[in-house]
Amino acid sequence: MDIVWYIFDIIGTIAFAISGALVGVAKHMDVFGISVLAMATAIGGGIIRDVLVGHFPPNSLQHVIYMVIIIVVTIVVFMIYRSRFKKQMMGRWSRRSYMFADALGLASFTVTGASVGYGAYPELPIFIVMLGTITAVGGGIVRDMLGQRIPSVLKEDVYALPTIIGGIVYYSLIYNGYDMAALYLSFIMVLVIRLLAIYFQWSLPKVR
Repeated sequence: MDIVWYIFDIIGTIAFAISGALVGVAKHMDVFGISVLAMATAIGGGIIRDVLVGHFPPNSLQHVIYMVIIIVVTIVVFMIYRSRFKKQMMGRWSRRSYMFADALGLASFTVTGASVGYGAYPELPIFIVMLGTITAVGGGIVRDMLGQRIPSVLKEDVYALPTIIGGIVYYSLIYNGYDMAALYLSFIMVLVIRLLAIYFQWSLPKVR
């Protein structure tokens, strides 16, 4: 199960590093600014998660692989958008890439956050669900604040709700002994709901 957890954590790190880097590109930042946003998005939520459960130092600061991933993603995104294909990369394709990477990161980190919560406090279902949500949206909040944007979780169409549902699915399954199913089904649930929300432009009630 540890291997599966790390796979989801690496997937989430790559996905959120891409989404953070793309925000940096959209804001016309230099390579350092892009790397800062990629780093904040990729490991911000995980750091908050580890602090809440008392894991010091945070997992992402113990293993060099996370920083290597972030640096590689930053360089790749930076080089792509500096290339002669820049005009073709911008616009609709760029937004689709950002939205998919963000959804993938949400799903992956919901699973890792809820899993850590269950490992630390299996008797606290609310904590487990909320830790999954905080892990998933925490880095995005930091990213958007650094990028001078209203955090997606406060305005985006059905953004945090899929992570809450995924956390509930995770706890319900693992509580009944379905450990592996809890990981995979909660991941799929979050990803599918988020992508459907993007495609069909679902939204919660707003003040007009």
